[in-house]
Amino acid sequence: MNALSKDTPLFAEIDGKYGVFTLKELYELHNQGHKIRAPVLLNEHGSIGWVEVEDVVNFGKQKLKRITLATSRLFVEATEDTIIPAYSSNLFSGREKQIKIKFKHVNELKVAQDPRNNDTLLLATRIPLKILEGNQNEWDFGFALGFFLAEGSIVKRKHSFTKNSLARLKALARKKGMALQKYLEFMTDIKLVFLTIGQSDFERRHIQILQKHFKFATPYKKRDSNAYVLYSSDLSLIHLIKNYIDGSTSHDKHVKNEVYNNSRKFLEGILDGFLAGDGCYVKKGDYFSVRITANYLLYNDLIFISKGLGYDVHLWKAIYQNGGFANGKFYLSLLLSIVKTYHRHTAFGLLKERIKSIENIGEKEAYNLVLKQLYPETDKRAIFNHLYFIAFGFLVSDAVKTLERGALGSSLPAPVLG
Repeated sequence: MNALSKDTPLFAEIDGKYGVFTLKELYELHNQGHKIRAPVLLNEHGSIGWVEVEDVVNFGKQKLKRITLATSRLFVEATEDTIIPAYSSNLFSGREKQIKIKFKHVNELKVAQDPRNNDTLLLATRIPLKILEGNQNEWDFGFALGFFLAEGSIVKRKHSFTKNSLARLKALARKKGMALQKYLEFMTDIKLVFLTIGQSDFERRHIQILQKHFKFATPYKKRDSNAYVLYSSDLSLIHLIKNYIDGSTSHDKHVKNEVYNNSRKFLEGILDGFLAGDGCYVKKGDYFSVRITANYLLYNDLIFISKGLGYDVHLWKAIYQNGGFANGKFYLSLLLSIVKTYHRHTAFGLLKERIKSIENIGEKEAYNLVLKQLYPETDKRAIFNHLYFIAFGFLVSDAVKTLERGALGSSLPAPVLG
């Protein structure tokens, strides 16, 4: 049974728009008649492109195993018969001319007492987003969003809708030439945007970037703290946040799929703004150290945006820390590193990473894609007909139809063991 967890996230193109979707969501979108394309490895020279998804198969509940990688802590959940393209020993030799992948089922992957002897899998260093380069203004707007993700919160409006308040709102709506409902949508449910900042944000000109495009009140210093509060009721900023971000606190803020359909500069700005707020640059290792609340939606966003830009993301560990409140509560935090320049050896747009562990995780609903055939089965490149990337960069196989026949089929070679 070649199947992956329902929660497996993928970069996908839906009706011409990019986004991150789980396999279960893709199943539902396919049944609704949407056109879906997935990122795939096209040939032995490492070209990555997009191929149409012909079907999404629901296998019901299946026993799954979680494969966790040693360096990045990224993982994939799959049935034991799922086909994983494993590392070929000569791929990173410096003499390679093409990719020579060997295939293994999950239950054939090697995990030994000495992790140096474990199998090594291949991951994509970048997902091929075909978007415009963009300009400085788009970077600025992205920076504002990223900085809000790191340091921002919102205050919602409270409409009492008394007779007097309705009359006032209707008058304001008429002044704008809008119906009341349209006016309320225009005003949004956000009253104020708050940013908690430090003196270094002024010194590093982060605040100047924000004030370049949006109106803010005069910052004020928090009592008994070195922090400042910066707030804005600028509808331009509020609409920007509403268009691209869901959630309002550190526990639930995350980006919408619309961010992937802007420009590269916009994505860079989001990540740079976030790192300006919650990142600390470590010069010796050339990486950004990041600590966030255990918000796994935001954690995934950082991975997906980084993959779109070609950056490297590692999860080091999760720790409990004192929240600093009077009740003495402790909160789970995630420690990450984000590297803008790969220091690990890459080839053909891929990198190798050793498996840390494989563990049983019980039963989950499982799905897999069926991809449109790229090459005739007589073509030597037919090996690539079945391979696609999930969002974390893992290369996996769809091979649904051939497995149903009880074999891997002629278009996909039998696993090479050892």
